[in-house]
Amino acid sequence: MPSAIQIIKDEHRALNSVLLSLRVISRKAVYAGDKPDFPWLWALLQYVDRFAERLHHPKEELHLFRVLERRTPDIGRTIARLRREHAANAGHSIRMCDALADWERGDPKAGPFFASVASDFTRFNWRHMRREEREILPVAQATFTDADWREIDRAFAANDDPLAKSRSRKECEAALRHFIRVRV
Repeated sequence: MPSAIQIIKDEHRALNSVLLSLRVISRKAVYAGDKPDFPWLWALLQYVDRFAERLHHPKEELHLFRVLERRTPDIGRTIARLRREHAANAGHSIRMCDALADWERGDPKAGPFFASVASDFTRFNWRHMRREEREILPVAQATFTDADWREIDRAFAANDDPLAKSRSRKECEAALRHFIRVRV
């Protein structure tokens, strides 16, 4: 299996874990009527922005989708849908950042709104990642040449996502703590 496929799956797993954490932390705080650990939530959102939005999605579009469209034009509608979903992710992220900032300032409606958007974002991304792994990666594996895979492997290896490389809870927490230090 090309290394890019494993990297993509690892990055999907990492992103899904972050999104589930956003959802769980925010729901627990809302239901308990407590303030969440705001620095931790910001760190999770920074991870989504830095790795999913700025590295992972652009490389899927530039290296994976583009080559796949050239080699298999009949998959164009699926790729167009995935690109629209990538664009929609940016809107979810902006709403979550705005809601988190409002919640941190004490807006009583912002917490439930953040929890709702985090839930929606988690479900949306889970379906999106499942579609990529079930509909795109198998076609790419069957279609791409070794030269295609070498280029794609190099591109995704450069992401250097510390969370995707983590294999334990301790490693995950250490990777995310970097984002707390960056924000504070």
